[in-house]
Amino acid sequence: MRHDEERPRTSGFLADGTVPGHWTQVLGSMRANPFTHLFPDEVRAEAAHLLIIAPSPEVAHACFAEMLDSFGDSVEIAAVGKLVPEHVPAGTWVFLPHRQDGWTDLEDASAKLRATLVKENSSREADRKLVLMEYGINLWMWAEPPSSGGDPVCHAGELISWESAWALGASGAESSKSRTSPPAASARPPIYFGLPPILRQRRWES
Repeated sequence: MRHDEERPRTSGFLADGTVPGHWTQVLGSMRANPFTHLFPDEVRAEAAHLLIIAPSPEVAHACFAEMLDSFGDSVEIAAVGKLVPEHVPAGTWVFLPHRQDGWTDLEDASAKLRATLVKENSSREADRKLVLMEYGINLWMWAEPPSSGGDPVCHAGELISWESAWALGASGAESSKSRTSPPAASARPPIYFGLPPILRQRRWES
């Protein structure tokens, strides 16, 4: 189930599929670890703007419901292939579809867009840089262990690295509960790949 022709039949899992047990464990571990976990307030303090690149608004809302609810108007959604890199404001955190997501057309488009954004970033002054990260889509539908017939590319133990992925949790009064509790929504939560500066700094200082 890793091909573009399967997308119409499988995309319903983004909105309707419950979080598999092993993903609940992975997410719980990441939220309990200060080196892989950020609260929305910390992201808000670090990011001047949030830009989600997605194949459709429906996918963006299915994958980023918590983030969209937390950040409101400071989050922008753009379609793959419609972005003008030089127009992205300085300090923006850009979330791109993962280049090993499983949907071949999306992987190709994301890789090309990422290359364009990297080129754009290389010509910017230090205070105008962008922060590029990736997130999975197909990952949340088919991330089953190989022992259960899953694709090893999507298996948490092979793709998720504690050094390159992080999770977003609740803030305020919900913070302590969110460190151990699974997400309330049925949509599978995204885990973000590529450390943002704040987490990279924590590792340097530890």
